[in-house]
Amino acid sequence: MTSAEPLVYYPAYCFHLSPTINKWCPLRAVDIQGLECRPGFEADNVFFSLNHPIRWVRVVGVVVAIDEYYGRRIYTVDDSTGECIECSLDVPKPADNARSNVKKGDATTANPTEDAPHSDIDVGMVIDVKGSTKLFRDQKQVNIQKLQRVRSTNQEVQFWNKIRDFRRDVLSQPWVLEKREVRQCKKQYMTDADAEEKKRKRKEENGYTHDSNSLGRHTSTKSGDARSKPTKREPLARTGARYAHAKGQYDALGL
Repeated sequence: MTSAEPLVYYPAYCFHLSPTINKWCPLRAVDIQGLECRPGFEADNVFFSLNHPIRWVRVVGVVVAIDEYYGRRIYTVDDSTGECIECSLDVPKPADNARSNVKKGDATTANPTEDAPHSDIDVGMVIDVKGSTKLFRDQKQVNIQKLQRVRSTNQEVQFWNKIRDFRRDVLSQPWVLEKREVRQCKKQYMTDADAEEKKRKRKEENGYTHDSNSLGRHTSTKSGDARSKPTKREPLARTGARYAHAKGQYDALGL
């Protein structure tokens, strides 16, 4: 593919062939901010560099700000590339911490943030963040999956070398698939979709069959018992209970 040719954005069923989709992509903050959003992929939090789909990223930089919110903490990371990136970490909510401290018998002196993960990270420290990309209020963020301190300049240099190699070997050229590969991926996707649909229908049919058989056994047992003749309201109430149970099963299956 030459630079004059338009980029080809492959369907999601081809993503498993991508060299980036299931990889911690070492990127600069400015690279993460520059990732492109494409229609149809917002729900999956997949972004693109050229036509490379990217979901998982890794960034190293200095913490320049820490903001505490209800249930999450935001680290603003600056890697000296002209852009900062916000990294979001889920933390225990204050109410959850309070209940936990009550169980421990220490509800009066506990600090809600003391037991939060990575509470030792402070402004000025260099950190290594691995996480998933997402949009929050139209701003790029990294949802932290793993966080650790970088304790030496040598570690930083090693990471910058990884960024350089990744850009040179992967991101500098578009991702290209042969038409044969795309057709094979589509065929496999359609096969899997058909199998899932058949499985769903079988579950639905089996659910109705099981419900019908249960009602039949219930009715025959009652009609054969002359000693306890049911009232007119009793069968209706029990039938409703049976269908309520079946409805719960369908909800659990997503039907």
